[in-house]
Amino acid sequence: MAHVAMTSPLAPVVAAVEGLRRRHPALTRCVTRGLVITPTAQWSRAINPEAAAVLLVAGWTRARRVPLLIPGETFVNRAGQLGVRRAHVAVLADDPAAGAPGVVVAGDRMELLDLVAEHAGAEVSPWELARHVTTLLAATIPPTPAACPAAALATSR
Repeated sequence: MAHVAMTSPLAPVVAAVEGLRRRHPALTRCVTRGLVITPTAQWSRAINPEAAAVLLVAGWTRARRVPLLIPGETFVNRAGQLGVRRAHVAVLADDPAAGAPGVVVAGDRMELLDLVAEHAGAEVSPWELARHVTTLLAATIPPTPAACPAAALATSR
């Protein structure tokens, strides 16, 4: 496993995934520890849609950065775990990393999501990515009182 420099724009995304891994190990088993790899014979060029969703959700919700998976630089090992040799990162204009090498600045959230879909390319359909994101969010975000009738009753007393 290669290491990500703490100054890398990708570092907060890796930290977010590892934090999610501590709380929900089953949800993150599709991403190799540390994310950045030096490919060997056990790795094949591919993109795992489930792992792409983990990177999108963890990266955006915790770091406001989203890795852009580059075809040819994204690999899956025999266990189905995704790793990258390198990745660009999409950020909004107010991010301190805006303008750094390997950083793509998006005008707004919708443009950022368009960049994610564009970089996933033909390997992952937007619908498949959306399905995995929805599943991941449902598993990691606790229901709000409005979404849970029992909780709403308990808070109204």
